[in-house]
Amino acid sequence: MDQLRLPVDTFTLRPKQQATSEYLVYRAQQDCMRRFGFRYLPHLTEGYIAEATATQREYASRRYGVSDRAMAAEYGYHLSDASTGSRAPQAVNSLSEAERTVLSGRTKSGGEPGSVRGEPVPEGGCVGEAARTVQGDTSVSARKGDALVARLRRELFVRSRTDPRVTAVNKKWAACMHERGFTYRDPAAAVDDPRWDLQNTAPTRGERAVARADVACKLRTNVLGVNFAVESELQNSAVAEHTDELNSLREQRDAESRRLPGLLRRYARTPQD
Repeated sequence: MDQLRLPVDTFTLRPKQQATSEYLVYRAQQDCMRRFGFRYLPHLTEGYIAEATATQREYASRRYGVSDRAMAAEYGYHLSDASTGSRAPQAVNSLSEAERTVLSGRTKSGGEPGSVRGEPVPEGGCVGEAARTVQGDTSVSARKGDALVARLRRELFVRSRTDPRVTAVNKKWAACMHERGFTYRDPAAAVDDPRWDLQNTAPTRGERAVARADVACKLRTNVLGVNFAVESELQNSAVAEHTDELNSLREQRDAESRRLPGLLRRYARTPQD
């Protein structure tokens, strides 16, 4: 499933481009903070890109539930080791007040700081400067476009769950699972089985067995194909309603993707203390 792109996804960056953009935003923030003498994101490396790409692809592969035979056999419904690493930015509450001011461009009382340590704070702080560096001066409108894409993906996915074609194929999937000794009304129910502790313990043998059967029945009944076709149909209609906004977003993201190679060269070396 991670090889397929839904209609609204064509207006956004691909997984590796998105991961690269996120990394470069963090690097630009880091570089900005260093101008003020602050050590920010000390553990950030280019390894972030590969890890974030793997995570995005894994989540994409699970849009309609687990869909990869090998992953189901090894991890059941758990996420793989590749997608469970820690890539979170440095916790804001671990920063000093001065660091938070420079990063956000706002003082504790909400005002604009002017300067810190004799250095003028950029508009929007280092967060704002980094966004402009990587995304361009259209970063605000790009965020609005991204918000539209996220809303369409969320709302149309929910709507597709009740489409007669999806409910019909889910019944076929449930019958296939029943033949294999498992009773679930649809793929989502298999994932949500309370026996699986998806946040803590490793997958059990029973969980892996259900997940393997789940994938086999999805392939046998074409659950993935039907879901993708139905959601694509809904999204195509939405794209037609938001053509101008989405085309603007695509232009911005295309420009951003062209900047990425040069920015990678610019930030090729990790700052040393």
